[in-house]
Amino acid sequence: MKHRLLASTGLLASILLGACQAPAVAGIPKGRAREALLEGNARFRSGGEHATSWQEERVVKTGAFGQSPAVGVLSCADSRVPVELVFDQGVGDLFVVRVAGNSESETAAGSFEYGVSALGVHSILVLGHTKCGAVEAAFNQKDLPGNMSAFTRVIRPALDGSHPSNLDAAVEANVRWQQARLLERSEILREAVAAGRLDMLMAVYDVETGEVRFLD
Repeated sequence: MKHRLLASTGLLASILLGACQAPAVAGIPKGRAREALLEGNARFRSGGEHATSWQEERVVKTGAFGQSPAVGVLSCADSRVPVELVFDQGVGDLFVVRVAGNSESETAAGSFEYGVSALGVHSILVLGHTKCGAVEAAFNQKDLPGNMSAFTRVIRPALDGSHPSNLDAAVEANVRWQQARLLERSEILREAVAAGRLDMLMAVYDVETGEVRFLD
């Protein structure tokens, strides 16, 4: 048992060490995540994107030496919310977890814990969007078939406490709830926030205008 524990500890140390030794790809600096993402969103909306073409240098560097993303994003799986495009970010910049309703989970928390502990992620954004079908189903108390009921179950508590009057308010309430639940679930993320190593952000993307609105 002791040998297995030592082996597991050694494996984790190797993973973390290997990740930390990867040469950093120039990305979003600590403390500038919100500003940089808003600037990228403005380029996306104006047609002035510079990160959407084939990025041979980025692919070669991250492929050979590993990733060092600056910002983690918990986003909906909706095809109208292509996260890297929306923020005009390139290969290796964002560490994205996508699931219907941008809902937190054990696996989402674990993914971000790895990003913060091993890859250098210094900010996590919970990103909702207008006209979200998952939030709408929860808002209208719809019973969905199969495994689709899983995401309405984790969204409904966000709405029960805030009693939103419309879908837009429900989307915002869900963003706030999912961020709070993510921190509640993860001691690693809470400690990183308390130590000043991790910033938590919230925003809503408008699928009609392409604009991102950050929440306070």
